[in-house]
Amino acid sequence: MTCLNRTPFYGTALFTAILQSVFGIIAGFVNGRSPYLYIFGKLAGGLSVATWIWIGILFRYNRRPQSTNPLSRSYAHFVSFTFLAVVWLAVGIMLATQMPWECSAKTLWCAAASFSSALAFCTSFSSTGAAIIIYRAAARSGAGLSVNVAQIDKRELPMDVY
Repeated sequence: MTCLNRTPFYGTALFTAILQSVFGIIAGFVNGRSPYLYIFGKLAGGLSVATWIWIGILFRYNRRPQSTNPLSRSYAHFVSFTFLAVVWLAVGIMLATQMPWECSAKTLWCAAASFSSALAFCTSFSSTGAAIIIYRAAARSGAGLSVNVAQIDKRELPMDVY
């Protein structure tokens, strides 16, 4: 049985959060028809900076099998990505609710709002994928979420059955 690697999900969540810093801020300065896009865009831009800083910190502790730091535990990574998944799903929904006003006017702001919403959903889905992979790998390790996140990748070779 092969195991999916969590690192690409970390990287995708980080990449979409960095892009969100740009497009969330752009969407935050929309003077269009939507009533709340300027608030939701600025919220998305600010949250994205906090998100990519936090994912960067988690990346730092991702491959330290001998570390006893709490940030190197599977629990910290699982809770972090679960929280990010929920937060970015909510932000994506908030941004998506403002698109009908902007897109009915057929302006450039429709693209900014749409792309910002899509990035929020992508960050949520990548974070969900990372959380699921961490949880399943930690459960298979036998130690649960208290195990070091770098140690959940290690597998004992299966015994030969004759």
